[in-house]
Amino acid sequence: MVENEFKLMLTEAQYQKIYSMYGWDTEFSQTNYYFDTPELSLINSHITCRVRYVGGLYYLQMKLPNGAEHSRLEFEAELGDALPYKLSAQELNELSGRSDMPDVGLIGELTTLRSVKKFDGGEIDLDRSRYFGITDYELEVEFTDETAARAVLLLLREAAGITETSDVCLGKVHRFVREYNKNSAK
Repeated sequence: MVENEFKLMLTEAQYQKIYSMYGWDTEFSQTNYYFDTPELSLINSHITCRVRYVGGLYYLQMKLPNGAEHSRLEFEAELGDALPYKLSAQELNELSGRSDMPDVGLIGELTTLRSVKKFDGGEIDLDRSRYFGITDYELEVEFTDETAARAVLLLLREAAGITETSDVCLGKVHRFVREYNKNSAK
């Protein structure tokens, strides 16, 4: 699967403004358990490896570069009702279709409360995430129709007073790793 999305970091006030604009189609909590080598070789290669817990089940998910700024290849396999603490190179290679993945271990977790609003050509994902004692706020606009997504993004920016000129922000895994590195250095 190919994932196309725009992401923006929000202040708490911007998050609350956007939250108040809609009757959300769904809201749920999900926890991402991040996996990597001790040297963070996957993340340093722009690869995300996580196990996501949502709806009582665990899913192994990998995201790999796809050659475009707002696009990544995404792979997923259901793991069932038990969280692994290590994942083998063989498991990761089979999921991703590659042959160069290392064995990885659990490095930490991030929990997100997600509110979802669908629109023709995509969806708005409004996230409040907690990790290492930090709470942050993010807007993701996932899309199959880039023109529709840009129009929705412009509407949300104007309504919430978001003045950034870039649609790029650090993804959850990179924000998590930044704090992981700070905590590991202590």
